[in-house]
Amino acid sequence: MFKHLSRVWLLVSLPFFAFANPNAQQVIVGQVTGETIVETINALGTLSARESVALSVSVTERVSSLHFQDGEQVKKGQVLLRLFSEEERASLAELKVATQDAQRQYDRFVPLFQRGDVAQSVLDERKRDWDLAKAREAVMQAKLDKLTLVAPFSGQVGLRQVSEGALLTPGTVVTDLKDLSQMKLDFTVPSRFLTELATGLNVRAETDAYPQQAFTGQIETILPQIDPVTRSVQVRANLDNAKGLLMPGMLMKVTLQQQPRSVLFIPETAIVPIAERQFVYKLNPDENGLYKLQRVQVQLGMRQPGLVEVVSGLKLGDKVVSEGALRVRPGQLVRALERLERKSDMADQEAGL
Repeated sequence: MFKHLSRVWLLVSLPFFAFANPNAQQVIVGQVTGETIVETINALGTLSARESVALSVSVTERVSSLHFQDGEQVKKGQVLLRLFSEEERASLAELKVATQDAQRQYDRFVPLFQRGDVAQSVLDERKRDWDLAKAREAVMQAKLDKLTLVAPFSGQVGLRQVSEGALLTPGTVVTDLKDLSQMKLDFTVPSRFLTELATGLNVRAETDAYPQQAFTGQIETILPQIDPVTRSVQVRANLDNAKGLLMPGMLMKVTLQQQPRSVLFIPETAIVPIAERQFVYKLNPDENGLYKLQRVQVQLGMRQPGLVEVVSGLKLGDKVVSEGALRVRPGQLVRALERLERKSDMADQEAGL
């Protein structure tokens, strides 16, 4: 009799919905949670100068004078080297005199033409002589300019490769010039991140030469081509080098930091793959504290340990089956628990009573 009464007490102490469906399937519930994340892309890159050129002459002549030292900082337009040019300078002076004389002749004929003392053809001939003289002077000036080597931009010269008195021929390298005020950082990124790349995206770079310092910059160029072998895209960033710490050829560890974005996560165990599609069982509240299952197709994104991003199909706060999904079916009524109850637990409770 006492045993029978103890069973009655156990039934009364159970939740009310147990009478409605005492055999309802038990499942572990998981909830769609939101999080703001900042994704990063890591790569290795190599530095090169913003501008770099090997300086050479385009004529055959001997070096008259040098005007720079090894490793010197030079300004744009600064004279670096002069070749012997006495003959050309003398010819230029002669042509300037001829140009001035042709101009005087033209100026003398202008008032005569205006009074009608000379014909138009005579004035045109004097104008032609003046133009030819200016053209000859310009040609000689161009030849003289080739005998002077100037810096095409501001930067730092390298080692001097020639000496005074040396005979130079076209293409002979005098020195190299690099603009190191800013550095170009070239690296490759897997093509799967192509949609995440954009010009202006912030770049953080580090090098073993300065382990405690980070260098920042922005993406300047994304080549519109994917390497068919490595399946990667070439990217170039621009780094500031105002302190002159960075040098061409340095290996840099690159980190691309994307804009923060809000994502939705669900437990990875909630995913039910069917063919090539991914589904979850969404819990919709029903009567008597039970839930009715709805199979929902979802699109997945990035993964974290134990979690997976839901791009579409669910919204924040939705409840899904995180464990036991393989034992249920759409439209089934289930009990949502934080952990599964074992039958032995119920038997132990009954035996103790």
